[in-house]
Amino acid sequence: MLQRRSILLIPSALATTLILAGCGTGTDLAQRPPPGYVGDVAARVAAVDWAQARPVTVELAEFAFQPEHLAFEQGVPYRLTLENRGNVAHTFTSEGFFKAIAVRRVTTPQGPVDTPALVNLEIPAGQTDVVEFVPVQAGTYALACHEPLHSSFGMTGTIAVR
Repeated sequence: MLQRRSILLIPSALATTLILAGCGTGTDLAQRPPPGYVGDVAARVAAVDWAQARPVTVELAEFAFQPEHLAFEQGVPYRLTLENRGNVAHTFTSEGFFKAIAVRRVTTPQGPVDTPALVNLEIPAGQTDVVEFVPVQAGTYALACHEPLHSSFGMTGTIAVR
């Protein structure tokens, strides 16, 4: 009986270690739009006056997005600043929203990436990323942090495109 308990404790201890370490999925940007994403991104972002981009800032911290509800208008350019003010990495993930926008550029401290398809954005503690995009498809989309347990602790929200 003692051996069985020790075998069961090892996976639990490993899971706890991984959760506390804040292991995440990392930033994932596709250079070619996967199925279901806006396909004519280059043409859409070229047709926009980026000097008119509306600034929006979202703060990420333990365990919330501030604001947690975002609203954007179709065809209007935006410059979304994601500031991680927390002590651990957080993700800004919204599959439906990512499929509904044309991204001009994502800028991280490592540099810019032009016209990527967003899959997942992981922002390390203390880092700021900027996403320039144009909403294409109307809808309401779920937003969540996909770090272990973060959405369970309330790090969720919604994004509306009108």
